[in-house]
Amino acid sequence: KPWLPVMGEFHYSRYPEDEWQAELLKMKAVGVQIVSTYVIWNQQEEIEGQPDWSGRRSLRHFSELCKRDGLYLFPRIGPWVHGEARYGGLPDWVMKQGHTRTLDPAFMTSVDEFYKQIAQQLTGQLWKDGGPVIGIQIENEYSKRGPDAGAAYMMALKRTAVSAGLDVPLYTVTGWGNA
Repeated sequence: KPWLPVMGEFHYSRYPEDEWQAELLKMKAVGVQIVSTYVIWNQQEEIEGQPDWSGRRSLRHFSELCKRDGLYLFPRIGPWVHGEARYGGLPDWVMKQGHTRTLDPAFMTSVDEFYKQIAQQLTGQLWKDGGPVIGIQIENEYSKRGPDAGAAYMMALKRTAVSAGLDVPLYTVTGWGNA
């Protein structure tokens, strides 16, 4: 049966946790069926090795609320999300590592760890497990090209996400400029 989904954006980590459900219900009331949300790395792990997934940073709780309210969830995991966040949401400590948004080994190792944290938050919440997460957006507003960028980088991010346990029916990326 054909389905024309309606998606709306809500950034959980930018809003008080105790107000999430009221906002989700407002979205549902106006016909939104899928909630997309940035997972902003520098809000989840400001200090290297000290991730914080509690309170307003709890992706798991946000996903559980979406499921309870009958909404699908589409996390936009980056690593770069833009979202008018400094460095596109990349933490300062990642920026100091060197090249970002490429296949640079230090950057990709950090991305792998971040994706594993996200997968842990979404354990049991993926579509294949009966959860609300129907897709994942990797990267955002991407336009780099070259041997360690472009399509090779995108495929490496997807492999990293799948390897971390983020196995969903749909993966997307938004391009920008010369993408």
